[in-house]
Amino acid sequence: MATERTNITTVMKLMVENGTTDTGAVKYAARTLSSINPEITDEDLLAIGRELADMQTHDLGDVKRSDTATLITGA
Repeated sequence: MATERTNITTVMKLMVENGTTDTGAVKYAARTLSSINPEITDEDLLAIGRELADMQTHDLGDVKRSDTATLITGA
């Protein structure tokens, strides 16, 4: 039997620079956006993340994507 993915959800995290540590390393804070359409391409998600980052004061470090799904045995 084939395995199927259901209940897929996608979350985008914008990792933005948020100061420095005592040793001078950059600290990051996450800006999390939920309820992203799981059909979005990685390229589109990155482009949207960069556009959103341009609207705030902190510099963008990374755009992260997290997909979660339930696996079931198909018929």
